[in-house]
Amino acid sequence: MAIRPDVLPTDPAALTEMVLALDAENEKLRVAMQTLKEMIFGKRSERLATLVAEQLALELDDLETSVTPPAAANDGAPAVKPSDKPRKKARRNIGALPKHLPRCEQVLEPEVTACPCCLGQLHKIGEDVSEVLDVIPALLRVLRTIRPKYGCRGCTDGVVQAKVLPRLIEGGMASTALVSHVVVSKFAWYLPLYR
Repeated sequence: MAIRPDVLPTDPAALTEMVLALDAENEKLRVAMQTLKEMIFGKRSERLATLVAEQLALELDDLETSVTPPAAANDGAPAVKPSDKPRKKARRNIGALPKHLPRCEQVLEPEVTACPCCLGQLHKIGEDVSEVLDVIPALLRVLRTIRPKYGCRGCTDGVVQAKVLPRLIEGGMASTALVSHVVVSKFAWYLPLYR
């Protein structure tokens, strides 16, 4: 709207008020023009950032001061001092495979059952048992690997035991067949992991 010089007020206070109003309107138009420029020429991901900025600026200061958290039920209890002992490392969950799965045992005997010192016959003094989850396509089973320990009664010097079979994941509970089945299902047959 154009203002003609013959309609301008002569009072300085009215002129000051008119200048301030025109300045505010000018600033408002500049902001609108800048917003439109950003929407047209700005980055696509930031188009709505200028429009939503006012919505994101919530006044939550009053809410923070008026809400006080309720007292806990054990506020009156004496404080418990943490123990000075170092915490034990959590043990792995070994042997917790489901009991209903069929078990297939394989016994790994050492190559030599004669004492390396006195060449006497070794007798079984114990065994190490480890279990891994194995898969035959569409069938899960547990493979038990038993490695007997042999010791000499004559010299009580050496203990002989078969070496551990190598695994794809050292110390893991999955056999090589199970890992390869999962990899083939995921990457060759494009099945999701949760099936």
